[in-house]
Amino acid sequence: MESMSDTTETAERPARNAVSSGARSTTNASLSQSTQTAQHGSATTAGGQAVSAAGLDHAKSRGISPETLDKLGVKSGTAGFREGKAEALFWPYVVGGEVVNWKATRIGEKGFTGMPGGRMCVHHLDELTSEALYIVEGEWDMASLVEAGVPLSSVTTIPNGAQISATEGDETPSGYLYAEELLERTQGTLKRIVWCGDMDGPGLGLRHVMAKIFGAARFHFVDWPEGCKDANDMLLADGPEAGFDLVTNGALPWPVDGLYRMNELPEPPPIETWEPGFPEWEGKVRLAPGMLSVCTGHPGHGKTHLFSQIWYQVARAYQVKVAIASFETRAKPHHRRVIRTLMSGKLEKDMSDAERRWADDWINDAYLWIQEPLDKPATLEWLLDRAEVAVVRHGCRVVQIDPWNRLEGQRARGESETDHIGRCLSAIYKFGQQMDCHVQILAHPAKMDGKFRGNAPALEDISGSKNWDNRVDQGFVVHRPNMTNDDGTRATEATLIQRKARFE
Repeated sequence: MESMSDTTETAERPARNAVSSGARSTTNASLSQSTQTAQHGSATTAGGQAVSAAGLDHAKSRGISPETLDKLGVKSGTAGFREGKAEALFWPYVVGGEVVNWKATRIGEKGFTGMPGGRMCVHHLDELTSEALYIVEGEWDMASLVEAGVPLSSVTTIPNGAQISATEGDETPSGYLYAEELLERTQGTLKRIVWCGDMDGPGLGLRHVMAKIFGAARFHFVDWPEGCKDANDMLLADGPEAGFDLVTNGALPWPVDGLYRMNELPEPPPIETWEPGFPEWEGKVRLAPGMLSVCTGHPGHGKTHLFSQIWYQVARAYQVKVAIASFETRAKPHHRRVIRTLMSGKLEKDMSDAERRWADDWINDAYLWIQEPLDKPATLEWLLDRAEVAVVRHGCRVVQIDPWNRLEGQRARGESETDHIGRCLSAIYKFGQQMDCHVQILAHPAKMDGKFRGNAPALEDISGSKNWDNRVDQGFVVHRPNMTNDDGTRATEATLIQRKARFE
C-alpha cells in the first residue's frame, strides 16, 4: 500500500446534507463527521455524492462493481494530494453510526489521504458480527473480498496497513494497534481469523504480529498465488470465484510448534540400551542415552562408588565416553583410584608403573571431568554449557552430576523449592534428549527421622520435591542394610533398588 500522506494534504469532501440529484460529478464539499451517518444501503444518501463515472471506471479497472461500492458506502468528491486537488473516492469509517474517519483514494493514479484528526479504527467495526473474520490491509482489498462474495459482516481492513518506519531497514507494522480493539469488540463471537494481508515484507511482518495477538488456535492466513501480492491482484488475475474459494477453503492454519498428527511425526530410532555390566542383572536393569536418571541413598552407602563401576563397565563394553561433574569426590586421586582398580583387578598400591600408565591412558581417553570454578559457585546453566561441549566436541554419551545438592542454592527469589526443582529437572531432561546422552543425578535424601531411620529412601525423599519421582525416567536407590557386621567389621553388602523405570 502507499503510505499515508503527511498533514499538508487536506481533503475537500462532499457537501454537508447534500443529496445527489443523480448526476455523477465531483464536489469540493466534505463528508461530515459530526452530523452525517454513512448508510451502506445507498450511494446517494446524505453525506456525499454518488460515485462519478470516472470513479466507476476506476473501480471497474480494479474489478469492483457499483454494487460493492454501494455496500461499502463509497462516495465521490475531490481531495488535496501532493500533486494538487484531484477527484477521489471516499471510504467512510463508521463507529456508533457516525463517520469518525474517512480515506480518500485518488482516481486514476495511486495516492490517498485521510480525514485530519480522524479516529483510526478498523472499517465498519460495529457491523462485524460473523464467527469468521477476514482481515486485509486496504480498502481496495476489502472491496475485492466483498466482490468475491465474502459477506460484509465478515471482512474488514485495518487503517494504513503495515507501514515501514522512518529508520531505514526497520520494519515496524502499525496495524497491530487496532487489533486489540477488534478482538475486544468481537469477544465471544469470533472463532476464526483469516489474515488476507499483503505478501510484501511489511505485510508478512504484520501477519506475525497479528498471529500473536489473536492467538494461533484461531488464526489462519492466505498465501496468494505467485504473481499476486494482495486480494485485489487475485481478483484481477483469477476472478471472484477463485478468490472466494481461496480465502474460505484454502486458508492455512497458523503453524503451532509441538502439535502434530501421527503421520507428521518422524519414526524414532530404536532405543539404544546399555547393560550395566553385572551378569546377574541382565534383562533387569538397562541404561540408555536420551534418558534422565536419579540415584539416591544415605551418605556413605556407596552411590558414587557403585555408579563409578557401572559407568566404567558401560564405557568399556560400548566404547562410551563419560563426563562427570563431581563436586565432592575428586577426580584425583579418588575417581582415578577406583577406575585403576577396576581396570587392573588390583588395589592401586599393588599396580606396577606400567599398569598405572596403561590405565591412565584409557581414563584420559574415556573420561572428562567438569569441575566447579574456584571464584564462584557452579550454576545449572554453567554446568549444562560445559556438558554440551563435552557431548558435542568430545563425544560423551553420559553426563553425571554428583551430587545435586551442590546446585541447590541457585533458586530464584520468590521461587518455591518444588518449582525450582521442577524447572531444573525439565531443563536437564530436555538437554539429555537434545544431546542424545544419558544424564544421571546423584542426590542425597532429606534427613530421615523416626520410623524411617535406617530404611531405604524413596525418590520423593530426596530433599526438596516430589518432582524427583515425577520427572525422571529411571530412579535408583543404593542402600546398605547394615554398615557393620556383628563382629564389628565393616559390612560390604549393599542393595540396588530400582524405584522407577519409565520404559519397559
